Amino acid sequence: MAMKNCFALGIVAVAVSTVNGHGAVTYPPPRNAVDKDLAPWNQPVPIHPPSVESKTGLCPSPDRNGKVTAQNGQSCFWFSNGCSIGCDVCDGSSRGPIPNSPDPKWKRKFNTCNNSVVKATVCDPKYRTVNTGVECGAADDWYYYSPWRSPGNAPVFDACGMAGGHKPPDGGFGGIYVNTTHAKLGDKGSLVLPAAPSGTVWKAGESYEVSWTIEANHGGGYQYRIAPASDLSEASFQRTPLKFVGQQKLRYGGSNGTVITINGTYLSEGTSPAGSTWVRNPIPRNDNGQTGQGFAVPCDESKGIICHGMTDGSTAVPDLEIVDMIQIPSDLPAGQYVVGWRWDCEESNQIWQSCSDVSITVM
Repeated sequence: MAMKNCFALGIVAVAVSTVNGHGAVTYPPPRNAVDKDLAPWNQPVPIHPPSVESKTGLCPSPDRNGKVTAQNGQSCFWFSNGCSIGCDVCDGSSRGPIPNSPDPKWKRKFNTCNNSVVKATVCDPKYRTVNTGVECGAADDWYYYSPWRSPGNAPVFDACGMAGGHKPPDGGFGGIYVNTTHAKLGDKGSLVLPAAPSGTVWKAGESYEVSWTIEANHGGGYQYRIAPASDLSEASFQRTPLKFVGQQKLRYGGSNGTVITINGTYLSEGTSPAGSTWVRNPIPRNDNGQTGQGFAVPCDESKGIICHGMTDGSTAVPDLEIVDMIQIPSDLPAGQYVVGWRWDCEESNQIWQSCSDVSITVM
């Protein structure tokens, strides 16, 4: 309860971690949960879920009834690693700057293609999520070239994510993916993930709820898009970004659980595609250990409880979802579609993606 009170007051701190961000859509159910029929994902979730770096592939999340399960498979391990604004491709191996690293290779501001001409479009601290107290573009604006600093501009390996974030061999910066009979490290989601019909039927012109959860937080923000099931390219998704309507919600315990309504922070200038709307990740990222810009506050001073947020496995909040309402274009033809979610991180050069099947009908 202390954690929930902390969010309600608008005061939250996230524990420092050097792991990679991990997140995934929970509704509509994503194709990325392809392993949910296999062990350990078809078994109960441990009381203390393991780290996302432990090679267990668990992405605990609440089902619609609020029960925390592993039925989202390895959906929080589909992403693109080493992606910077102003670059044509992701390098698959760079996490981005790590200001407190003893290795000078990471202890610097850089992008993955050495493009010094590109300019960040997100400079206002209102929209930034880490290291917000420094001047935009300054030497200590470490994350200037991160995906969120120009939403939608950075490249991706695949619009539905890549298993483990890069090609083999297994290893660093999020490339820990448990190979199964369904998918393996380096697979591209749009090519290997089969359709996963869930009975989700939406009408063109109407608004519907979508939700996602965080296993490890790296700030930034995200967007929902939609594309015909026959064309799951990034270009196809970018043709139809979806509008946000209403307010954001933080929801604990499934569709009938505790809900906290918040005002989202939306951005439509300097985004790609031009004029498309993105929303800032509402869960703060405490990067005090990296840049000195973070802080920790007690959730319940009488008990000495500190808000740790969602950073890694057992320190995550597995029954918490971030809920939005999106509007389906009124002129969208009836048919089979895929809703794409793209989370552009700021504290790392990483982009998380999920793809969910829906059927669209006309009014």
